Amino acid sequence: MTPIPHHGPRRAVLRLAGALLGCAAAALALPARAQEGKPVKGGTVVAALNATTIPTLNTQLTSNVPPLFAADAWADGLMTYDRTGTRLPRLATRWETSPDGKTYTFTLRSGVKWSDGKPFSAEDVVFTLTAFGKYNTYLTKLMPLVEEASAPDATTFVLKLKAPLTATLDLFDKEVFPLMAKHVYGGQDVTTHPANLAPVGLGPFKFKSWQSGQSITFVRNEHYWEPGKPYLDSVVFALIPNPQQRLNAMINGEVDWFRPEVAQVRATQEAAKKGSFRVVQIVNNAPETAVVDFNLTRKPLNELKVRQALFHAIDRRRIVQDVYQGLADTAKNAIPTQFKSLHDPSVNYDTLYAYDPVRAGKLLDEAGYPLKDGKRFALELTVISVPPYDAVAKVVQAQWAAIGVDVKLSALDLQIWLNKVYSERNFDASVISLTGRTNPVLGVDRSFVCNQGKVPFANPTGYCNAEFDKIALEAAAAPLGKQREWYRKYEEIIARDLPQLQLTNAQVFEAVSNRLHGLDAQFNFSFNTHPNWAEAWSPSGK
Repeated sequence: MTPIPHHGPRRAVLRLAGALLGCAAAALALPARAQEGKPVKGGTVVAALNATTIPTLNTQLTSNVPPLFAADAWADGLMTYDRTGTRLPRLATRWETSPDGKTYTFTLRSGVKWSDGKPFSAEDVVFTLTAFGKYNTYLTKLMPLVEEASAPDATTFVLKLKAPLTATLDLFDKEVFPLMAKHVYGGQDVTTHPANLAPVGLGPFKFKSWQSGQSITFVRNEHYWEPGKPYLDSVVFALIPNPQQRLNAMINGEVDWFRPEVAQVRATQEAAKKGSFRVVQIVNNAPETAVVDFNLTRKPLNELKVRQALFHAIDRRRIVQDVYQGLADTAKNAIPTQFKSLHDPSVNYDTLYAYDPVRAGKLLDEAGYPLKDGKRFALELTVISVPPYDAVAKVVQAQWAAIGVDVKLSALDLQIWLNKVYSERNFDASVISLTGRTNPVLGVDRSFVCNQGKVPFANPTGYCNAEFDKIALEAAAAPLGKQREWYRKYEEIIARDLPQLQLTNAQVFEAVSNRLHGLDAQFNFSFNTHPNWAEAWSPSGK
């Protein structure tokens, strides 16, 4: 994900995007015009993604952001959420939970087809869970509890658990659990299958082509289950890794949508005043928490006083101001504040681990790491070489250096970073931003629950605490209304052990062209579900 030069590849991407827009218009010799605000067919959306290479489009296998944006165009799931967080049906029309909380029965739509025209059934849902569940970073809590997944008939999916998991329904939204076709993947290695780069899905658009390092094109899925949709002919994802180049492309009308980095939001809002696009805040967003993971199998990071010292040495308010331009808050504890009914404010890092470099130095002295020639010890801080992670890492590096820690900053390509941190666990400390999704079971537990596997973005620290795992299990199984007391204990244990430092909780914004209509429906979502463009249309049909 290294930035591309100012000229050359970027211009090629934008020329390609422009050509596609031209082709879409030319295909309609006399394009339909909007009458009385009614949607018309035709046109192309060009959306900019922060990437040059994408290892997989299959978001059962990754929670990396660019594939998640693309997946909403080609994939679908059992349910989604509206702006208030209320569940809305997608491929499941309704769902029921047994009184003991261990059996979930989903009724599915009939007559639905995959983008290749083959029929969709409950067998595909069972297959998705059994074939991909062990690779899905969000399902690490669910999979050990699955007793049976079955399809009594083509439109019924039944999940039986060994023990209750209150957040089970949250695990089946379309972003966490995109459905995969059994007839495509069945009997083959799902992790290396070619369909991961040329997917067959249930979304409004279907895969057409991939121009390496430039763009990925999806065209209207004639088998899409929502009658009359989508209105657009195609969605093109332009691969533009440089943040300023993405903003420039938006200002120049070369792309129709991008997600500005938080540090860009103010500039993007100012540019939007010219009237060609607008900036939308995703108000009920999933937590976006910047964190530092420690490798607890290595000295001196296996020592609690060292981790406490390193936390006291970080001025998290400076990260909020310098990196996030004030559009973030300091993280208060392991449970993000977005989980209003679960977060307990009695555990507060702002007071427990307030910025105090003097205190940090004393703790390191006590731990046996006094200053010698201005240094205490050395460590490597690993990060993906894209914003905002790299900017956060630079602040951390400077502030740890200020207390005598010799920090080597390793800014890496995404795949190299994934291998180093999660596959090889060959790191000292690592910076990343993790999405909390709709419930701690999805996006928070994965950082702390004992993990012997190598699933990306799931606990690489070596932290394995039976006491904590029991509390996390009790918290997840407790009935609604009785979970908060368990999550307070959860917060207390993590605040005591510090396997990971939670730094900030960022706000989320997206920018979209004013040439498109139907955007209220497009952006009427919560929890980082992204536009699938099925509702969007252009009055000119181009």
